[in-house]
Amino acid sequence: MYYEVYRNKNSSDGDFTVISDIYKRVMSEDKYLCANANKNIQAGVFVNGEMHPKMEQGPLFFQKLVRDLVTDHHKQEKKAGKKIWPAQQKLPGDAKVSEQDMDFCLSIDCASLKREGLDW
Repeated sequence: MYYEVYRNKNSSDGDFTVISDIYKRVMSEDKYLCANANKNIQAGVFVNGEMHPKMEQGPLFFQKLVRDLVTDHHKQEKKAGKKIWPAQQKLPGDAKVSEQDMDFCLSIDCASLKREGLDW
């Protein structure tokens, strides 16, 4: 594991040491928890627990934000009756050649073609 800790130019040696030591301890604990959670996931025995409502407000906020966005996107897809790809370029109606090129590219599954000479 690699991380960098930056020091505020106005912090004292004592303040920096306290914060740096706490950060290193938390990172070490998280590494241990993640490694063992992954072992439990692979073994099929992992059970997701609740986050602490006061001590983990940042992750809880991010988790809620992502959950809300993904859920809303799913609802939009169900309403439209099709997949919605927000980052995909929309072609003008008269772009038949480009549309054919896109269809062709989408029909090729290079990952499943494990033949020699096709690793392009």
